[in-house]
Amino acid sequence: MDVKLLETFNAVMEAQSMTGAAKLLGLTQPAVSTQVARLEAHVGFPLFERANGRLKASDQGRVFHLEVRNVLGRIQKLGEDAKSIRAGVIQNVVVASHPSASISLMPSVVKELLELRPKAQVKMINRTSEEVRSIFETGVADVAIAEWPIHIPNIELRRYVVPCVAIVPADHPLAASDVITPADISGLPFIAMPDTRLIGHRIRSAFVEAGTSYTPVVESEYFSAICGLVAAGCGVSIVDKWSAETFRPLGLSVKPFEPFIGYEIGVFRRNADSPNLLVDELIDVIDRQLSTPAS
Repeated sequence: MDVKLLETFNAVMEAQSMTGAAKLLGLTQPAVSTQVARLEAHVGFPLFERANGRLKASDQGRVFHLEVRNVLGRIQKLGEDAKSIRAGVIQNVVVASHPSASISLMPSVVKELLELRPKAQVKMINRTSEEVRSIFETGVADVAIAEWPIHIPNIELRRYVVPCVAIVPADHPLAASDVITPADISGLPFIAMPDTRLIGHRIRSAFVEAGTSYTPVVESEYFSAICGLVAAGCGVSIVDKWSAETFRPLGLSVKPFEPFIGYEIGVFRRNADSPNLLVDELIDVIDRQLSTPAS
């Protein structure tokens, strides 16, 4: 099967139009239509249909696209492996991780891994947790890190719970506290994680269960941005301990928060038929770092 035909089909699915795919691929629209027709003739079923004048994937096309994404992901990975071999690097690993892990965990993990394997090559892909899952499923990444919950079949999964802490500006009166509770920050401007995120829901629930007010003035999907906003004096917040320690130098005071709130993440890889020592070592390094309290 011609890989170019698969790439064209994938582009049409991504762009949701022949014209959009043509722009992505640098081809003419008739050329894209011809390649899709050739692929349909090869597989023996229609990949698209017209609904109210608009292009729409057929049921068979949607199922076929899932497999095509996996194949193209593996081909991309194969190309990267070949590039590494040409460059004399015989050990490489691709890690896809969500923003908190990319910023607050992976730098120290990569440092330790390279100390163990100086000739290793690490490629990092930084996306949202939802995008991390998608990238992993295409076969591009060897290891992935994302927020819990994670539902992917046939993977080796390790779950970790990172404690959450309270953060306030370094010159805030609460910076002198030993422990911060919902009552201490009730009514203060709060920088919140959206309720649609599991950790955002858990933080809100802690205030509700304590019978205290919860008054977000800003919402952000990223702990890094929340830390920056608090350091700038926009309010107070609750974030995972790893992010808090990473951004403490910006001018944060980091304090234990009660009741306990856990930020859950999952580290996962495929169930391997044969061992991959570099991936094994990477997983072990992540495990050591996540199992050791941040200083």
